[in-house]
Amino acid sequence: MSKLVFITIGAAVALMLSACGEQPQTIAAKPGTSAAKPDDKPYNNEKFNNDRATWEKQLRARADNQNEYKRVN
Repeated sequence: MSKLVFITIGAAVALMLSACGEQPQTIAAKPGTSAAKPDDKPYNNEKFNNDRATWEKQLRARADNQNEYKRVN
């Protein structure tokens, strides 16, 4: 019985010590600049080839397909 208790306590100690290995999660940013990644334009991808007009046309078509008044009539 004492061997089982010893193994359980040893496993618990090992589990607690494994939490001490966390690495810092800071991002080094230059003063005066943002550390965040800049956002891309929603139409800047392979499908639209950086063409805003095509992207807006597809958004309007999608909104029309979701409009119940236009779908029924």
